[in-house]
This record gives sequence, C-alpha cells and structure tokens, in this order.
Amino acid sequence: MAVEIRNEAPVPLVWARDELASGEWTDPWYPSRAGTIVPGATAEWRAEGDLFVAPTSGTEGRVWYNVDGDPGRQLYIHFDSPLIESQYGNTFHVWAPPGFEAAYNGGQGHEARLVIRLRESARRQVRGFTPSVNGFQFSNHWSPGLPAMTVGFLWNRLLDELGGDAAEALGIARVDDGWLPLTQASAGMCGGMTFAAMDYFAAGELPPAETTAPDSEADPVFQFIRDRLLDSFDITGSGHRWLGYSSPTYPNGDEGFIQVAGLARGRAWVTCRDEWPRIRDDIDSGRLSPIGLIQTDSLDIGKNHQVLAYAYQQNGQAVELWVYDNNYPGKDDLHLRFDITDTSGGVDVQRLGPYRPDEPRIFCIFRTNGYNPHTAPGGRQLSVRQVLERATGRRSGRLPGDVGLPRPASLRQWLSSVV
Repeated sequence: MAVEIRNEAPVPLVWARDELASGEWTDPWYPSRAGTIVPGATAEWRAEGDLFVAPTSGTEGRVWYNVDGDPGRQLYIHFDSPLIESQYGNTFHVWAPPGFEAAYNGGQGHEARLVIRLRESARRQVRGFTPSVNGFQFSNHWSPGLPAMTVGFLWNRLLDELGGDAAEALGIARVDDGWLPLTQASAGMCGGMTFAAMDYFAAGELPPAETTAPDSEADPVFQFIRDRLLDSFDITGSGHRWLGYSSPTYPNGDEGFIQVAGLARGRAWVTCRDEWPRIRDDIDSGRLSPIGLIQTDSLDIGKNHQVLAYAYQQNGQAVELWVYDNNYPGKDDLHLRFDITDTSGGVDVQRLGPYRPDEPRIFCIFRTNGYNPHTAPGGRQLSVRQVLERATGRRSGRLPGDVGLPRPASLRQWLSSVV
C-alpha cells in the first residue's frame, strides 16, 4: 500500500505519530521521514504485509498529522489492505479537521496507491449553473392523464438486471407490467427533468420559459422529458439499484448477514464511501452530477426522487450538497447535509433551505449512471451576462453601459476586472 499525500492547503502538515496493526512499513518509506509536508508539496509512505515464502498477512495502519503543527487539528488516515479482500475491498478512513476537506481516490488491489488531497474548506460548484436560471421554470407536477410508462414496466426491467439470487435475498418479486402510471401527479417525472436540464446546459441553452408543465401528449417538451425519464433509470446498466436500495431487507449499516455474504454494502457505505466521492469528482471536474435519492425502504420505488447536484462544501467530515430539485422551481438555496465519518448505522441526510417539512426521509444517495447528452427542444439562448458568467465563473452584477451589450471598450474593461 503506497499512500501519497498532496497538501493543497496553505499550512504545513506535521507528522505526529503512526502505528501498524499488521504488516510493516516499507524501508525507507516511513511516515516519519516525511515529517513536514509544506503547502504545495507531496509526500509518500508505504506499508506491506508480512512475507514468509508467500504473503501471510495484509497491512493495516494509522497515521496522524498535525495541521499547521496544532495537535488539536489533525489529519487522520486509516488504511486496511487485507490478505483476503471482502466485498468492501481495501478500506480507508481519511478525516480532516473543521476548516479543511480531505478527498482520496484509488487504493484498491494488492499493489495499490491511495492518493489523498487536503484543501481548505470552500464552496465548489459547476461554473455557470444556477437552478433558478438553468432549471425548468415549472415544477415536477404532471396531469395524471398523460401516458408515459408504468412503475410495473420499469420494476420488471430493473428486476431482470438485478438478477435472481440478489432479488430473492432482498425479497423482490415481479409485478404486473401495467401497474401504476409514472406520470400521475404523485409520481412525477423527476429523472426526465434532471437529464433534460443537463441537456440544455450541455448545449449552452436554457430550458423553455413556461411556468406550467406541458399538459398535452403531443407537446415536444413533454415527449422529450418522458423519453429522458426512461434513460435516467439506466435499465441495462446499474439501474437495478433503485430496487435493491429500496428493499426493506437492504441493510443501512456495515454489519449483518447480507454484508458478510458479499451480497450488499450498507446504504450508509454506499452514500459516504462509494457515491459521495463520485459526486464530488463530477463537480470538481466542472460536471453536473445527477443523483438518486432513495426515500423508501418498502419497495415503493415511486417515492424515490432524482435531483441534480451542482455545488458542495465539505467542512471536516460534514458535507453540504446543493441541488436543483425539480419539485421546487426557482430555488437556489436547496441543499442536503450529511456526515461521512461513520457508516456503521444509517446515514442521516438533512434537507436545508425552503423544503416542505413533510419531505420523506432519505435512506441513501447515489450518483445515477448512463447520462449522454441529447438535443432538447425549445431551448433558449443565454444572455450576454450569462455567457460571461459561465466563461469566467463569477457573477457580473450590472454590466457596464446603458444597454444589455456593452460597448467594445467597456466590455474589455469589464472582462479585465473579472478574469
């Protein structure tokens, strides 16, 4: 196990102590030899399992660094690379103190490299995306008479992809294909609206300006959202998670027969260890991240929801994730908060901002797969202000000049002030 630490914070990391539960440090790659990691520097240390002709153990250890030399603020790193891996593979706990965020990736396999990145805590977001501007102006509320697909059809297709053994263990059986139309007002088409909003943004356009949802089957925007709804479930990929994570048998934490048997990872592990890093990496790379919210543990998959993550801030182990929620058009301050420290029990996801108090519990968060951009109908052009904000990543305020498009000299002056 090689561990690489990139200090992108403005203060040094000072080695405090280390310990091994199994294996040994690889000479000369001891943590103590990288005693101080100054801002902008990278350090590395390594550990390996015991060897007697063939490997006899894995390696597990812990390392502590004092942030800016302060023992009250520590970066904590725990790694466990067992000789025989479970369904969790190599596991890690990397904790930063308040005011900082620690992200990591890699680290799997018997000759693994884990890369850890320490930064100051800050809000990070996809440049140029604002829900009140780039989201639909109407809410996810549809006429019950509009035909689209049924929950039964979707359920059975997802069940086919889940597989018989997993379905049996989770207590999931087939239903009638015609059961429960998805376009009834209580179900909505959140996944279609999420993917469609991504399509408009990818094309550099805004969604239509209408403030009420289409009420005609012939409407091209309705047809497009309906088609994107089916795409959002990623039926032939990993869409079976909608069923699996909604099962009352699916575990919340890390301990239990299903986990030990390798059939599942708990919902908290899925949220904090598997999916949150993927969402964070999307946003760090300037990509919108479509996410699924599991809001039931009774297999009532119509209660689940899809939203679009566009910004986050991680402060220590607390994560705040800003979302475009198509149930709340025009709202820029909706976000979710959860803690990634412990996965032994269920994850506690809090809704912040102007959410209704009767919103259901969130059992699990995951990044949905299968998005590819499509050409959406009825897109509107961005204004000059929006184009410049998307290009620079900064809000412009009032543009210079008396009209929407500044004079060339004024535009050059304004650009020089924001770039």
